[in-house]
Amino acid sequence: MEFCIGTCAKIDQVGLAKQAEDVGASHFGVGEGPLLFSDPYQYLALASQQTSSIKLGTWVTNPLTRTPPVTANSIATLNALAPGRAFLGIGTANNALRSMGSRPAKLSELDSALSTIRGLLRGERVTHEWLGQEREIEFLDSNGIWYNLDDPVEVWMAAGGPKGLAIAARHADYMTYCLGPNPDMIGLVRRELDKAVADAGRPPGSVKLVALSWFYQLRPGETWEDGVDHGFGSGPISSCITNSGFMREHMDELGEGIVNASSQAAKAYLGDPTAADAPHYLEVWAKYLRGLDPAHRPLITKELVDYWCLYGTPEQLREKTQLMLDAGCDMVSVFLSNPFTAARDIDDIGSSILAHF
Repeated sequence: MEFCIGTCAKIDQVGLAKQAEDVGASHFGVGEGPLLFSDPYQYLALASQQTSSIKLGTWVTNPLTRTPPVTANSIATLNALAPGRAFLGIGTANNALRSMGSRPAKLSELDSALSTIRGLLRGERVTHEWLGQEREIEFLDSNGIWYNLDDPVEVWMAAGGPKGLAIAARHADYMTYCLGPNPDMIGLVRRELDKAVADAGRPPGSVKLVALSWFYQLRPGETWEDGVDHGFGSGPISSCITNSGFMREHMDELGEGIVNASSQAAKAYLGDPTAADAPHYLEVWAKYLRGLDPAHRPLITKELVDYWCLYGTPEQLREKTQLMLDAGCDMVSVFLSNPFTAARDIDDIGSSILAHF
């Protein structure tokens, strides 16, 4: 079974990648947020030297904080350090841009970036628009001295909704989507992705569906509250933020209750930017994926935890993992939103899930 473990890039925790490899994970990714985390490519470069088989990549970068040629170079350089083990996860940047007070990338910008990056990684000359000018560009090292274009780089895309799925269907090898162990939501995304792939003229199964969940293993006597307080913190709110629009379009299928609950949690987390007492964007994102901010605790209900999180006893973790696979996910993944408990969580993933699949 392919299984991806992700976390924030924390430069003094590069050993987590080796730990993930040792417990049997196939992929390890780190997030990007210029004001939030350590630099992902420095982290991944170091991780490449400590690992030998696990695939390493950004989970995810975006087309605005780094231009497409820079991103293509960065991932091709990682591919030289870890030949055939580099993957590029890219999306519209929920946290990276919003934490700077800027808008996420437009889907058209993501579409253009993916076309440019994929062309460059194939060794092609492509047309790149930047600073209002269109120019032909290509990698100028044809001998593999400076970077590696020979070994394929998997491209992962993170974005929701029909337009995002259509872009993934054209460009991606993997589509990563915030999904918990709810078969209705998984089935909906699977169906819409498969339709988009068919519309793009690609063979069935060309784009694998990666379910991103928030993880916590319950100890004896613990409840879902312990998962929030000592594990994934406000991670489930990220699922609400990224999915609320898509879910609202399919309210009849998913149910009004969970759709409204997810939308309300997202709005409460982000705050009303038009309100006189609206929080500053730096305050909104200050504690993002760094454990639990007590201010966010009332927003996280059992309904949201059950819907978006892979949590429970070891037996329940295995049952939920199998449910997600049976419902249509090609890969189950977790993002460890508390860097201070990540080592514990990776051990739990290995012993309770990966050792049994």
